Amino acid sequence: MVISAMVENELGERNFGFDSLNLLQIDVDVEEPERSENPKRPFEIHNIVDAESQELVDGSLLDLCGATLLWRTAERLAHTPTLKHLEVLRQEINAARPQCPVGLNTLAFPSMRHKATPDEMQPWAYLRCGHVHGYHDWGSQRRCHVKIRHHEESRGQEGRQRECPMCRSRGPYVPLWLGCEVAFYLEKAPPTHAFSPCGHVCSEKTAAFWSRIPLPHGTHIFHATCPFCALPLGAEPCYVRLIFQGPLD
Repeated sequence: MVISAMVENELGERNFGFDSLNLLQIDVDVEEPERSENPKRPFEIHNIVDAESQELVDGSLLDLCGATLLWRTAERLAHTPTLKHLEVLRQEINAARPQCPVGLNTLAFPSMRHKATPDEMQPWAYLRCGHVHGYHDWGSQRRCHVKIRHHEESRGQEGRQRECPMCRSRGPYVPLWLGCEVAFYLEKAPPTHAFSPCGHVCSEKTAAFWSRIPLPHGTHIFHATCPFCALPLGAEPCYVRLIFQGPLD
């Protein structure tokens, strides 16, 4: 789980949950202390990394025993979008009237407040190639009722392999969701890329950054993780550029 040190209200105004974070003393270890292998020695001492500093800079990550705190400075947050800006970008994408290449129906990202289940106009994407479609059963080995398939795919079975009708590549076929936590963005650029396998959409620079950052997973493992849902990213590609088809008229 990644927790931002900055929160936004519904009007898009930035508010900080605290004025400052005071760290009295931090010893930076070479690796995470072992906590569970030997109950008689709950902590093992490692060599101190003298070259590291306890000073917080923009983008610092603090491991809080299961939760990871992201530290952002006010200066750098000025370069990130607000919720209002993300809403404008969402409306601009929808105004371009992207279409499903198979069903030729118009696609639209739902309101950022609506996150429960995909709706009929929800964009879906093949995360191997990036082609954006509406929901359809083309290339599926099991043909079920659309509502049943929506229910199955939205409950975490996005990793099922599907063949893209545009380029015949096989990969996860998932609904796309705009990432709404503005503190995780690095720029105000349009959301053009999606994480794999979750389908959260953000700017290219933001996707590239988080795909290179290993976050703690348990006490011994580190994984690159989607910052919006904390789902570990898959094998290459960790993110993909989305390819929308415009209206035929």
